[in-house]
Amino acid sequence: MFNLLAGEDNENIEGLVAYALYKRHKRQWANKIRAEQDREPTPAEEAGFATSISTDDQCERYRKDAQDILIGFANSFVEDQRPFIAKEAVAGELIEAAQTVKNSGSFWSLLKVGVVSTIVTSALLALLAFGTQFFGIDLVDALKGGSTGSTPPELPTKTD
Repeated sequence: MFNLLAGEDNENIEGLVAYALYKRHKRQWANKIRAEQDREPTPAEEAGFATSISTDDQCERYRKDAQDILIGFANSFVEDQRPFIAKEAVAGELIEAAQTVKNSGSFWSLLKVGVVSTIVTSALLALLAFGTQFFGIDLVDALKGGSTGSTPPELPTKTD
């Protein structure tokens, strides 16, 4: 049965657990004979048990039960370790955020970039204002659609 369930690989955990389930089943069967008949199972009975249990379906049932046990153990282990996993994940995120801030530059380098960008923006706005004043472009009229170079239409006056 060991070769049927675990095979030649002694590190096949699922197969080893399936073999342990077989051994537990065999022990329960032998205990039942001891309790009901007040004797040990005969070698012929043990051989008959092994033959009846070594079917493909029964071996697959042992393997499936072994999978269920291993999955249950893994889930239990993960649940027990969840607080530690979460703590390490948060710590890792904090370290990563600190590294990102550190790599983004120092306060003084960020201040220099801010000052330069403010100066460039101010220069562009001053150039735009100079250009509109020098060339006589009225931006408000241009946005309203009246940038034809002609004077704006007169508004009617109220007569008494």
